[in-house]
Amino acid sequence: MTAAEAYAAKVEATIAQRSGRSQAQGGDRWDRRAAFFRMDPRRALDRNLSALAELILPEDVVLDIGGGAGRVSLPLALRCREVVNVEPSPGMREQFAASAAEAGITNARAIDGSWPEAAATVRGDVSVVANVTYFVRDIVRFIDGLNAATARLVIVSVWSVPPPSQPAKLHELVFGEPLAMAPSHADLLPVLWELGLLPDVR
Repeated sequence: MTAAEAYAAKVEATIAQRSGRSQAQGGDRWDRRAAFFRMDPRRALDRNLSALAELILPEDVVLDIGGGAGRVSLPLALRCREVVNVEPSPGMREQFAASAAEAGITNARAIDGSWPEAAATVRGDVSVVANVTYFVRDIVRFIDGLNAATARLVIVSVWSVPPPSQPAKLHELVFGEPLAMAPSHADLLPVLWELGLLPDVR
């Protein structure tokens, strides 16, 4: 089994385990929770966001892939030429626009699109992917789209323990079965190496 196949198997296991409960809730779970993902774009940067901001140049066009309500890319918009949030959830795009307007940010916009399909229509100097890859079955196609759409730098930000995997103990207590663990950086790195990519890991 290749690293990409192992990655896909982990994603499929997490989706299969959650699909019944998601169907019972109905609708788009990101739309329902969109307001929860907003943060003040002008807040003091934490260490993770500071590390991202250090990689952004004033002349950059930054693509935020699956950028949600903009809690990562709207602070970056204060430090670059333009931010384009490629986001399929209408609720998230609405929160992104509202947050940008409230903060007086005029160089950021959200477009309706899923990745990597949107890679054919957008281009940027830098692409940022924060907490998205846990849900991507075809990780190779996803990465190929990033490389095709990005002129200078691709940044993939993940937690060492992915957020979908953090409630593992609680899940087992509630549902009586182990939580299917989402792919982490330890699963992503072998995929990149298989593709001949040598990332700078921080």
